[in-house]
Amino acid sequence: MEKHEIIPSIEGYKTVEKTISLKKANIVCIGLFVVFGALCCLVFFLLWGKGGMNFMGEEFLLFAGLLWVGIVLHELVHGITWLLLTHKGFHHLKFGLMKGAAYCHIDVPMIKHHYVIGALMPLFLVGIVPLVVAFCIGSLLWLLLGVIFVVSAIGDIMIVWAVRKEPSDALIYDHPTEGGCFVYHKISQ
Repeated sequence: MEKHEIIPSIEGYKTVEKTISLKKANIVCIGLFVVFGALCCLVFFLLWGKGGMNFMGEEFLLFAGLLWVGIVLHELVHGITWLLLTHKGFHHLKFGLMKGAAYCHIDVPMIKHHYVIGALMPLFLVGIVPLVVAFCIGSLLWLLLGVIFVVSAIGDIMIVWAVRKEPSDALIYDHPTEGGCFVYHKISQ
């Protein structure tokens, strides 16, 4: 039997659970991949023409390797960003697979904007940076990686969207077993 993490209570705060449906996230991911991918390919083709659209055999092996590296890097970026912002140790992080998706969980509450920055950092570093590189150097390999990793951040985007209206003084605790978090609201005195 797997040991379940106890959600910490904080005096003067009440918690509200905010989760997303991973099934819905996957459906949105597929639609976004088609639309966003087609748009990126169109822009790429307009910038680089047919010359940029080649993908050689050795590039496929590099692509496959970078895809795995990117999955690990995505989760590491979450964790390292949260550790830097919360000043906590690496032992507060847990990595694994949840319902077929890789995840990183931090077991400390943090202020809302630290949570949001850590949630979105992989979108920028692992998704948008490769897209910018692709458009700058005309690399189909980097374009595909960028599209995949922007789209794969949809769950993170949905979680951030779920907490967008929460007050800035709310604390956020990453959900240990679901896509989402617990929001701590101050109890009025």
